[in-house]
Amino acid sequence: MLNAMTKRDFWKYLTRVHKWAGLVLGVQIILWFASGLFMSFFPINEVRGSHLAEKATWSLSDVSVIPIEIAMTAYDGNLTGASLTSIAGEPAYALIGDEGTQLINARTGAAWEPIGEDTIRVAAAAYYKGEGDIVSLMRLTETPKEYRRPPPVWQIEYDDGPKTRLYLDAETAELRAVRTKLWRVYDFMWMLHIMDYDRQDNFNSWWLKLASFLALLFAISGMALVAHRTLLRPRPKRA
Repeated sequence: MLNAMTKRDFWKYLTRVHKWAGLVLGVQIILWFASGLFMSFFPINEVRGSHLAEKATWSLSDVSVIPIEIAMTAYDGNLTGASLTSIAGEPAYALIGDEGTQLINARTGAAWEPIGEDTIRVAAAAYYKGEGDIVSLMRLTETPKEYRRPPPVWQIEYDDGPKTRLYLDAETAELRAVRTKLWRVYDFMWMLHIMDYDRQDNFNSWWLKLASFLALLFAISGMALVAHRTLLRPRPKRA
């Protein structure tokens, strides 16, 4: 009799586990479907704001720039790297070494003046393709979560419909990121989708592991209950 009661209690407990796991998992499944449906409506280039800002590009083979080997000789310390970038729409070499980053005009070989607000305004005007006006321009030493890169950086905010914000490198004035109202909503949906409520870029969060565990528990308990009710449970005798 005790053995029979133990088995009965076990299947009753397993049924409750199956129901609660299904309830919690069902909420997350709705969030997965809803966020996935939202993200499927918007091309990723539109989310990234590619139509609102465009980075100037230059080639090392461009006849209008001096050879990078000549520019590298202008560095004061031990050089560890060099790249061709853009400052306010003009080509420049960023020389990196133990003395920090040194900027060289890629056309003339002269050193750039330190990046200030005037240079940032010129650079932003060269990058921005929208129809708004600047309402805020700040040099940030603490960056907002939407930027996700280390400071310092210049933030330029516009009064256009998409609520565009440009983020420009504090040392080179290079365009680092474009953020819009759509990007922020998309990022929120992405957070719900991958269940990372802190950084929004971690696919190994404990929330996701918990949901995976509940999904496995739901599937195993469901299979066990089906097997019990169809194969193992005694059938009532016919009169």
